Amino acid sequence: MTLRNLPAPFLRRERTVSTMMADALFALALLLILPTVQYGPRALLQSLAAMAACAVCDILYGLVFRHAFGSGDPSALVTGLTVSLLLPVNTPYWLGALAGAFAILIAKAPFGSTGRNLFNPAAAGVAFVTVCRPDLVFTYADPAAGWLPLSGDCAAVTAASPGASLHAGLKPSILPLDLLWGMYPGPMGCTAALVLGAAALFLLARRCIRPESIACFLLTAALAAALFPRIACPALTSVKYELLTGSLLFCAVFLLGDPVTSPRTTVGRCLFGVLAGGLLMAMRHTGSFEQAACFAVLIADAFAPVLDHAAIRLRAKGVRLP
Repeated sequence: MTLRNLPAPFLRRERTVSTMMADALFALALLLILPTVQYGPRALLQSLAAMAACAVCDILYGLVFRHAFGSGDPSALVTGLTVSLLLPVNTPYWLGALAGAFAILIAKAPFGSTGRNLFNPAAAGVAFVTVCRPDLVFTYADPAAGWLPLSGDCAAVTAASPGASLHAGLKPSILPLDLLWGMYPGPMGCTAALVLGAAALFLLARRCIRPESIACFLLTAALAAALFPRIACPALTSVKYELLTGSLLFCAVFLLGDPVTSPRTTVGRCLFGVLAGGLLMAMRHTGSFEQAACFAVLIADAFAPVLDHAAIRLRAKGVRLP
């Protein structure tokens, strides 16, 4: 037997829930930079309102049911920031707070809190306010209007989003650079494709998310966009607008990549991404809302245990799976 002398350090840092949540919080915070520059401090206040609501509800749940809180787990803050970034910057502050409260009290806490929830809490919160107040969820501020007031009505500076144009069968008039930098009306943190790509690379490098479900989700959505375009245009143009507008990229990274609600097996994650991508494109074609990514994620979350069970059964029968 040959012994090898390895250089120090000899201890490897383990990944914990707290460190993974801290990395996710950092990646989400990166997405706040451009909205703050475009719309002013209102973007920060929107995020703080949703994060405060999630934190307060998490603490109240811990007090009522005598669960531990304040142990350094920032999952409630991650949920609140995710909720705020999926909503327009010009919505009333109470809307993000309501979505955050629903996410914690209905979608997370009853299942046993962090690490035990079946559905992604942020997706559930945004889906809830979408059903209740679609008029507020799909009314977006125009980035060209400059900074928004910290309070009051922002109806004078709203504009139609690319998702609304595609939903109506019209081609959006957006320059390619504007698509990459998020210079068009849309959810606060979902429009800058370059920043979303950087956040995804950071989370993949930190091993906070796995690539299988994200890649299969994007490939399925791209294939559906190319084969069944919603507007009269070349296939690549349809893929460009479908993938780079709305909340598709954001949900791929921060909702489908959620290690709690996604399947545990590699095959399960691949099927999970295909299912979510197919559901999303079907809802975009036939649904009544211009954005339906959160609904597609929630339905796919319900099938995650089934997909894992099917993959395990196939492996038990001798089928070679990755």
